[in-house]
Amino acid sequence: MSVGEDHYESFATAVEDPYFGALLGTIEEPGGAATANHAGLLTLAWWDEHGTGPTCAELMSAVFEIDDWDAAIADPGRALLERHEQLDLLQRWLISYWTRLGTISFIPGYDDIVRPGRIDATAEADQTEAE
Repeated sequence: MSVGEDHYESFATAVEDPYFGALLGTIEEPGGAATANHAGLLTLAWWDEHGTGPTCAELMSAVFEIDDWDAAIADPGRALLERHEQLDLLQRWLISYWTRLGTISFIPGYDDIVRPGRIDATAEADQTEAE
C-alpha cells in the first residue's frame, strides 16, 4: 500500500503541502476506509503472531511498506528535521483517525501498543481499581 496522492477536489487549500496532500489522499474515500480496515486487520494479525500489538511505527511500516519516506513524499523546500517532524505529525494523525474510525485502538501516553478495535476505557479503569 502506498501513501495516497493529493487528488482531492472537494475543497481547495490555500497552500499546497506535500504532507497534507499525502494525508488527504490517504484518508480520502473510498480508499480511506480500506486503508483504515487494512490497519485494523494488520493489528489483529500482529497480535495473533506476536501476542501483543505493534507500536505506531511498526503499524505504519506494515500498512505502507515504505522504506524511504523522504522519497515517497518529496518536499525539497523543507530541511530534513522539518520533514521528519511533518512525517511524525502525519503518522500521528493517521493513528488518531484510524482510532476514531474504530479499526484500531490506541491511547497516547498510556503505552506505545496499538490494539485492534475499540477499548472500553471504563472497563479497564474498573479492573485497575479492583486490583
